Amino acid sequence: MVAVAAALYLFDCVVLLERGQALWSRGALSFGSIHYQIRGKVVASLNPLTPFIPAFRTLPLFAGASNVKAADAARALAPVSALGGLQLLLVLFALPYCLYRAPGWPFFAALVLAYVNALFMLTAIAWRFSRAGISRRPLLALGFGWLACLPLSINCVRKAGLAFDMDGDARKQIEMIPAEKREQAKARLAAQIEEAMLELEDGDERRLALALVKGELEQGHGRL
Repeated sequence: MVAVAAALYLFDCVVLLERGQALWSRGALSFGSIHYQIRGKVVASLNPLTPFIPAFRTLPLFAGASNVKAADAARALAPVSALGGLQLLLVLFALPYCLYRAPGWPFFAALVLAYVNALFMLTAIAWRFSRAGISRRPLLALGFGWLACLPLSINCVRKAGLAFDMDGDARKQIEMIPAEKREQAKARLAAQIEEAMLELEDGDERRLALALVKGELEQGHGRL
């Protein structure tokens, strides 16, 4: 049971990214694995030890503008973040311990507390999204999954942030990460842009636009 719960949680930490898309979280930018792809999407992984840190996806290449500002979403999720850490302790530590060492009322109490915490997180996120002008529609499917499969509720805060793309692409977010990480991030983005260019025909306007962006990234020019 413990192994199944942990496996479900780890599987839920896997995120698929479009070409040129990145995960952004507290000054860190990740473009996923360079070796693994599923149906043309890059496989990335959330840190399983930090479910209390919100994560967001940048806009993919050629995507239209998003009406969700990352700063607004981060502020909306901030008060709920600590509850994500609590849920990790309840589901993967307290419940297994009570199941094997203190079955009966202690286990039942821990189970009820885990469900109450999941429901409270869902309600709090929906309320704060509403106040911030962020659509709550994605929370319907997410919330059902969190309550139907308790291990999925550990990622409540991060999955809420990943329910939409933030208001900027990876180039814009490179500005927000520490200087020592920018060169590596630019190199990873340039490599993905080069892959995208190979899939487009010569003369395609998108290919020409990507070539300009790739040149800016490699030369360190342009607005990054």
